[in-house]
Amino acid sequence: MINKFEAVGIFASIGLMVVALFLLRFDTTTVLSQAVEGQSQVASIAVVDESNTNQQEALFGALADSLDEQGVVSKLIIDDVVLGAGVEAVSGDTVTVHYVGTLENGVQFDNSNLRGEPFSFTLGENRVIAGWESGVVGMKVGGERILVIPPTMGYGDTNVGPIPANSTLVFAIELLAIN
Repeated sequence: MINKFEAVGIFASIGLMVVALFLLRFDTTTVLSQAVEGQSQVASIAVVDESNTNQQEALFGALADSLDEQGVVSKLIIDDVVLGAGVEAVSGDTVTVHYVGTLENGVQFDNSNLRGEPFSFTLGENRVIAGWESGVVGMKVGGERILVIPPTMGYGDTNVGPIPANSTLVFAIELLAIN
């Protein structure tokens, strides 16, 4: 089972991503919690209004549902902070995003905003980690999303730069364009 320190770390990372989105002048408008049918084996999705305790419980429930028997995040968690507008990103689309990446303990390992360089990739070409391939699909331009990515959908048992092996990753992503 997950111990209380790991749970605090995960929740702190999600909180830090929300703060990062706010500090980067993102619109933090939120909507009601929702679930996507047919995705229970892949992802838990929650959209949370920070002032609504029922919605906060939904996010915590989504996190709990994504844990395996050992308390390790085993499913992708998608938290839409802002839904965006227009068409949804689908496989084959080239998307351009800004993102902030942290470990579950809140340590930041990458930030495209600080570099001033948005990142572009084509969905479905497997040029990014599986968590991004699944987690960006369905976003709309202007949308902001937090992804909590299990190691199996990230870098697995491989150390990658400052990211230790078997790390749960937390990303705040803003979709800038779909081409």
